[in-house]
Amino acid sequence: METTNQYENDEIINFFSACDEFIEGKFILADIKIAKILRAISESSIIYNLIAESLINYDFSSEYDKTMQDSIDNHGGVLTLKEDAQQVVPFVFSLLVEIDSKQISFNEFLASAFINANSQKEEYEVFANQIIVPFKNAVAELLGIDINEEKEGVVELVKKEQERIENLEKNNDITSTEEVEQDSINEEDDEEKLLFDRINRMASIINDKLIFINKPLKRSNLELLVNALQEACKIKNITILIALVMSLNELAYRERKFRKELDEINTICFEFYK
Repeated sequence: METTNQYENDEIINFFSACDEFIEGKFILADIKIAKILRAISESSIIYNLIAESLINYDFSSEYDKTMQDSIDNHGGVLTLKEDAQQVVPFVFSLLVEIDSKQISFNEFLASAFINANSQKEEYEVFANQIIVPFKNAVAELLGIDINEEKEGVVELVKKEQERIENLEKNNDITSTEEVEQDSINEEDDEEKLLFDRINRMASIINDKLIFINKPLKRSNLELLVNALQEACKIKNITILIALVMSLNELAYRERKFRKELDEINTICFEFYK
């Protein structure tokens, strides 16, 4: 692996871990798992620059249409990526960005790209294997990383960390239960941060669309609610956030102009507490 320092090594491993979390996960919070992958890319300068270079003069819209048509003509309605890593990387990255920004509906994409799947669970699994696995492998290939060697290296790191914890337990009477609980807390904090980031993004889109509300009083009330929702995201107060979402539903659910964004906010909140 050609990296400049241990920090960058860690960021690359974080990217692979984010991909694995999606591959091994379930449909619940799929959007947050996609956001995790994109965040891991943005935090690794090597991966980010690699992808940025692949996007030069890249026409995703055209490639998307051709790939979808090819899946119908040649692959029984199952979206199948090219084998060339240089083509896989820009396509999947662009697809994830479009899904993350809600330019492409994840549910609608799954239904149209994998028509043979019999359930949402199957659609998710096929997406993981047909999209995320090739993407992870393609990035590794372009970075000159052997995935199998990388996994062995991570396993070795885990063994060393376990040995370190065992030694700490002997010397400082630290229990493994406390370690596990701390890991669980850290994971929950990470998911909460992604929750707030996602809702804040949807609120920003709604805010931009408020100019289309004709009634000044209603527009003003909605603007106040949306701004308060974004403030709740900044201070990471879930209680206030949920109360504001409920109020926003009461006032704005009939507004077709941003029903999609509001539905997405409701889905995020529901899946997070499911």
